[in-house]
Amino acid sequence: MGPVSERITLYLLTPEGTAAALETDWNYRPDDPYAVRLEFGPETAGACWVLSREMLVAALQGPVGEGDIRLAPTEDGLLCLALGSRAGVVLLSTDAAPVEGFLNATAELVPLGTESERIDWDGGLAALLSA
Repeated sequence: MGPVSERITLYLLTPEGTAAALETDWNYRPDDPYAVRLEFGPETAGACWVLSREMLVAALQGPVGEGDIRLAPTEDGLLCLALGSRAGVVLLSTDAAPVEGFLNATAELVPLGTESERIDWDGGLAALLSA
């Protein structure tokens, strides 16, 4: 089974209070079953964030996160993301429906709660020991 990919528009809240649209690619691979890669386009120098699939699923129901990544739904069907780094925090929002659709597609590929069955623990340990 192959990866799940979806292009989702995020809206960046600017310091002026306006929203700038950013096209992002959301990618999920069954061989890395806990992670969702959120890849930004060239307007952000190709930034990439790796988010927890479990945290994204939980964020559709209520606020989650700590540290550099915080997510929360709104009453009007949006999902808000606060992503932090040494350079500061960016505030983003998107319609929650495409995110939910993407997560449903990942769950069809790798059902929630079965992620550990997809990891080659012996191969990973062997690679660590041979390094």
